[in-house]
Amino acid sequence: MDELENVSYKEIDMLTTVPPATHFGYAVVGGSGFLGTYMVRLLIMCGETSIRILDVNPPQKILDHPSVSFVKTDITSLESVRAALTLPFPSTGSPPSVIFHTAATIRFWERAAYCWDASYRVNVTGTRNIITAAKELPSAMVIYTSSAETVAGCPKFLRVDWDTYPVRIQDDDHLPTHILKQTCYPRSKRLAEQLVISASANEGLKTGILRPGHTIIGPNDRLVSSTLTMPRLPVWDKPWMSTNICVWDAAAAHLLYEDALRRIPEEVSGQGFLITGHGPAWSIEDVRDAIKHYATRTLVFDELPPLLMYLLAHAMEAFLWCRYHFLLSFATIFGTRPALVPRWLGPAVFLQPATLDGQLVDVIVDDSRARKILGYRPQWDVGQCIRYSVDEIQSGNVAAEHGLKVQ
Repeated sequence: MDELENVSYKEIDMLTTVPPATHFGYAVVGGSGFLGTYMVRLLIMCGETSIRILDVNPPQKILDHPSVSFVKTDITSLESVRAALTLPFPSTGSPPSVIFHTAATIRFWERAAYCWDASYRVNVTGTRNIITAAKELPSAMVIYTSSAETVAGCPKFLRVDWDTYPVRIQDDDHLPTHILKQTCYPRSKRLAEQLVISASANEGLKTGILRPGHTIIGPNDRLVSSTLTMPRLPVWDKPWMSTNICVWDAAAAHLLYEDALRRIPEEVSGQGFLITGHGPAWSIEDVRDAIKHYATRTLVFDELPPLLMYLLAHAMEAFLWCRYHFLLSFATIFGTRPALVPRWLGPAVFLQPATLDGQLVDVIVDDSRARKILGYRPQWDVGQCIRYSVDEIQSGNVAAEHGLKVQ
């Protein structure tokens, strides 16, 4: 407990980790979302004066800043994306030349074929539209936010004594296709990555891919914020451990990639880089203990057996499959399709095998290549980010929300 009490983040200065302002035009696709919001805040801190957010909903608070504008954009529509990206900034008379593409639908709970289109439409078609529009802009570059899940192997639920864990993943690994996660979210992100790589290799567009992992944490994330704000939290994942990245470090990595694309495009364009935070891996139990230590209210955890939850997850998946296909026969009569998720089910829909595939993993992300080539230097360890997140939420600086929502 003394170690937790001595944790401080006040000395961290993110401006020491990123290049100075360029005064180019920036478009942050998904800038109203979790990571996108912090990228916009970091650009403001750097002194950038032409920042455009492209999203379906406007962000909170940031639009009050004179350097930030918002254009309502549906990334599944090429016309909508093209209109938002070709619009010139009043301050420069030119459209954005740097495009940070953070937008995604993170339907981490799905793996069945009938759910595929919901992830494909946003994550793949949306990325294709952004690349198509970016190629029409003069000297544009696209930096795509992917996920460490695209290169992480499947979890191994039955361990034997000689198994090595946590597993270390790095950029130079070439995992066989058959052991990569095949759930909807990482599959769709891998396809989007291929579009980004191809645009660099075959069409001359400067592009880059960042793979944060294992989880991006910070105020309003899915891990820390849900633990702090949900009235009761069922837990069955205590022993699993991983490295995680603070949302501020993830934002800084994008600015560093932009800088590298200007300085050494031949070395970094079309490349993918894993990034994570500072310090060792933490178990989920240690993360929740730290949140409980900093919380001012009593947190209630309901401990459940992992095997039971694994079995219930398969039962939930089977139920949803049967429900969808039963309703489909009636919906087609009226030319519609049933909803993938019934509203009455609420957050219980997350209890599916795909969720466990992403949650119950022991993984260390090795970001040494990003540190060497991009100059990436994470400033936050997990303890600092947890304390910061709890402080921000409890002080009212951010809304007491979390990312565990059905999209």
